[in-house]
Amino acid sequence: MNVLIAFVITMAILLVSLIVFKVSPGVSLFVCAIIMALLCGLPLTDTLGYLTSGFGSIMTSIGLLILFGGIFGMMLGDSGGMEELAKGLLRTFGKKNDMLALNLAGFIVSIPVYFGSAYITLNPLVTSLQKFTKKKTSAYVAALFTGLLLTHCVVAPTPGPLAVAGQIGANVGWFIIYGIVVALPASLLCGWQYANILNSRGTGTGREEKKAEAAGILDDEELLKADPGKPSAGLTLMLIALPIVLIVINSVCGVLLPAEHVLNLVFGFLGNNNVALFIAMIVSGFVLRGYLVPAISPTLWNYIDKTSDSMGNILMVIGCGNCFGTILQKSGLGDALVDLLSRMNIPVILLAFVLAMIIRAAVGSATVAMLTTVSIVGPTAVAMGMSPIIVGLAICVGTVGLTLPTDAAFWMPARYSNLTVKEAFVATTYSTTLASFAGFAVVLILNVFSGILPGMF
Repeated sequence: MNVLIAFVITMAILLVSLIVFKVSPGVSLFVCAIIMALLCGLPLTDTLGYLTSGFGSIMTSIGLLILFGGIFGMMLGDSGGMEELAKGLLRTFGKKNDMLALNLAGFIVSIPVYFGSAYITLNPLVTSLQKFTKKKTSAYVAALFTGLLLTHCVVAPTPGPLAVAGQIGANVGWFIIYGIVVALPASLLCGWQYANILNSRGTGTGREEKKAEAAGILDDEELLKADPGKPSAGLTLMLIALPIVLIVINSVCGVLLPAEHVLNLVFGFLGNNNVALFIAMIVSGFVLRGYLVPAISPTLWNYIDKTSDSMGNILMVIGCGNCFGTILQKSGLGDALVDLLSRMNIPVILLAFVLAMIIRAAVGSATVAMLTTVSIVGPTAVAMGMSPIIVGLAICVGTVGLTLPTDAAFWMPARYSNLTVKEAFVATTYSTTLASFAGFAVVLILNVFSGILPGMF
């Protein structure tokens, strides 16, 4: 069968299984990998080898990162450090800039912590702030949600961007740096400013705020007081920064210093992705053990064992996603797409962005969309001489947009913030789609200067 027809059939099966029958993403991806191989006529013995090598290669690349990073993030959340960080940002920026503070809190927290856990942890602050300020809940949600989702989808070491960087051969340190460059303007413009505009729309909101201020409610500092029973905002921020700083220093030293320089040797080890996140996990475990033991687990080691169990699902999705991706590569889909693109004159970078957005909207999983898109477009783009960082970031920002009811993230504001479906669309779908296009605009600008920017190749 023609490889493009086989791909369309396989993708239709994948989408139906995920959307209609709610099959586990890992199971769907693995089954569709086999279906694609059969439709393309790949030998069964070769198919078995591709499946195992696909799973093994992605685990070698980012398996430990996901494991250590997941445990590290849950330590920050379970200890209460993330909530204190959010309150610290509010104290720093002031209540008039509460939307900015929430947006930045989400932006920072979602770098090491899974989106769902971060939203659930920070949402009580949204509810409490709304009671004091009488501002629109949907505006607070938009500010927080957009910041969370952008770094979740664009900035490593979250699993999706890490998988994309690993698959496309991009340097992780530079991928983090340029990911922040792409995501931060989009977060401020489509999270913070969009939230302010959303709050100003409608009637009555301004009068309610003035009444609250006249009653002295806005001067009540009780909500934002630091909790002595939880890690401080500064401590939490330092722990979050620890692995990122090590990884970035390693990348910068690799560019500025000769390979045999002692700093290159030291940070080449300490700034290794796996080692940096392992150090962050262990350091955080000992620093935060007083908040975790015995309140949550009898011992620190028992807590790590218990938390690692919850990492199995994401490892399965990413591993099986790469099984599917490997079969797509071996089927000759890349060559077929090159031929198709040459006829249609669609730029590869635009294809990467649009395809990632469409798959995310249909499947409801940013990670699945990233893995599928990078498997299809990645090898072709690199073969054409494009920067792997540019292509990878185009894929990542594409998965930010079109947050629809197919995605579990869409329902979080309705469930935890009591928004209607219409309000959820306004607070999440509109803001994140705007952020996706804003981020892509920055990617296009970076692409213009990719020949002179450091770390692009």
